[in-house]
Amino acid sequence: MMDIGATTDELASIEMDAETSTRRRRRSRARTWLAFGLVGLMMGAVWAVGIATSTATVDAAGATVAAQVFNTAPPVASASQYAGLVAESNAVVIDFAGTWGLIAADADMFDVTLTAETGTYFVAVFLNNDATGWAALQLEFAQVNKTCLAALPADWATPAATSVMVIETADAWAVFPALASGVGKDYCIGIAAATPKANDTAGTYIRRPSGSADPTPPVFIALLGRTA
Repeated sequence: MMDIGATTDELASIEMDAETSTRRRRRSRARTWLAFGLVGLMMGAVWAVGIATSTATVDAAGATVAAQVFNTAPPVASASQYAGLVAESNAVVIDFAGTWGLIAADADMFDVTLTAETGTYFVAVFLNNDATGWAALQLEFAQVNKTCLAALPADWATPAATSVMVIETADAWAVFPALASGVGKDYCIGIAAATPKANDTAGTYIRRPSGSADPTPPVFIALLGRTA
């Protein structure tokens, strides 16, 4: 009769393999839960948000025109607690000198009011339409640490922070990542004047393909969120 029993060494080997397999499964489960935890932390880094919209206007004839601002969308049933902290202030007006674009005056666009809040916030400005017909459209957004009403030309000349939006596709944005809150912590986001032409290759740079071209004005959304 054939002996099919395992030797002591074989049993020990089988036991070791089983323990190794168990440890691997435990490590796998631990890695899975760690991954879920990291995703949770990242998802929790940005809380509710507030949103405001604004549009530029284009004066193809070269004269300054009245600013136009689109109002925010109608409130939804579960409005964000930060919905009123960012609001449209004004609109940037893009004029032309031949094929060169120019911005004749400092353009305050979004007011951010954090004086009654706590924590750290960010503002991201997104392009919200298909701004076609430009040879080049690059805008340097600026952060002034005052309300838009109180901001002076000197404040726009030396802003607290800047962020450049290169409009090559519909997926373009500028961001201001660390806005403190508390008493007196109000901000204005906009674009400084660029005259006699907007030709700063590292900042605001605007051209149209011909002197008669009438490009589509860009529309922007400012999104405010809390990060800490």
